Amino acid sequence: MNITKKIIISDTNIITDLYIAGLALTFVLLDNVYVSDMIINDELNYKTCDYNIINNIKPIKSTINDIHKMIEIAKINPKLSIYDCMNYVLSKKHNAILATGDHRLRKLSLENGIEVIRTLKIIELLYENNIISEEEVFTSCNKLMESNKVRIPKKDIELFMTNIKNKKVLNVK
Repeated sequence: MNITKKIIISDTNIITDLYIAGLALTFVLLDNVYVSDMIINDELNYKTCDYNIINNIKPIKSTINDIHKMIEIAKINPKLSIYDCMNYVLSKKHNAILATGDHRLRKLSLENGIEVIRTLKIIELLYENNIISEEEVFTSCNKLMESNKVRIPKKDIELFMTNIKNKKVLNVK
């Protein structure tokens, strides 16, 4: 996976996880990280992370055609939120990687050829591209494990850390 390909963050969970891990600003300052204008306007606030970080996230604008496609996707997939549907549409339109923690959105996206990453994969990409050090990986993972706001299973974080330590090819999802 190429970290220089456009990445669209689909939900606040990814941003919150990376904020807790101390990596949100590092990630959003990459030239290719975007968030739907709908998410920025409706969901990002002081509960998500620091406003200085939010102000550095690049919005990706939704067009009227995107909104029509979102409505069609929502009719077919009523268990997805309108935000999930919009992020699906934008990722497909821009041939972008979708960063999401949502299982239903992940499944739909993968079934339709959209690359999907989650928090640990983002950390892996930052590490593999020498944006963060191994020490920073462990520090961020320990912060994730200590937080009660993170939904990533501790066993997954522990396995990820073990693989980093052993320099294994990770292929984290």
